[in-house]
Amino acid sequence: MFLTTHAAAGILISRYVHDPAAVFGLSFASHFVLDFIPHGDEHLFHDEEWQVQKRYRRPILINLVDLTGLVILILWSINRPGETASKLMVIGIIGAILPDFLSFLFPVIHQRFSWLFLMRWLYAITKPTGLRYLIRGQNWIHRVLHHDLIRRDIPFWAGLSMQVAMVAAFMVFGR
Repeated sequence: MFLTTHAAAGILISRYVHDPAAVFGLSFASHFVLDFIPHGDEHLFHDEEWQVQKRYRRPILINLVDLTGLVILILWSINRPGETASKLMVIGIIGAILPDFLSFLFPVIHQRFSWLFLMRWLYAITKPTGLRYLIRGQNWIHRVLHHDLIRRDIPFWAGLSMQVAMVAAFMVFGR
C-alpha cells in the first residue's frame, strides 16, 4: 500500500479511538492488515517491460505523488480544529506509516552508514534493550504478510484505483 493509504487509515482510527497509545497500536497493526491485501505494487521496481535507462522514472514519480498526498494529509490533520483531535491524527499517521520506515529505511541506513560513529553508538546503546530484535521481527512479519503469503498480485492500475477509493472512504468515514 502507499503511505497515503496507511496514513488515511491512521486518521480514521484516530477519529474513533481516543487513547493515544491505542491509536498508535491500532494504526501500527492496521498497516499489516492493509498490506495483506494485494494492491498492485509488487513489481513497481522490477518490471521487465521498462528500458534500463527509464527503470526508475515511473516509481520515483509514483512515490513523489504518494509523498505529496502524505504531506497533504499531515497538513490537513495538523490544521484541524481541536488540539486533541489533531494530535491523535498525527499519532495515527505515524503509527500507520512506521512499519514501512522500519522495513525499508533502517536496513538501508544500517548498511550505508554503519561506518559512522553515531550509528555504532546507537547500535551499542540499543543492544541491551532488544530494540533491534523487535525491528527484525517487525520486518519479518512485514515481509511475510506483504510478499510471501500471497504470491499473486493485481495489476498496478487496479491497485492504484483501489487505494484511491480506500483513501476516499477512510477520509469520508473519518470526518
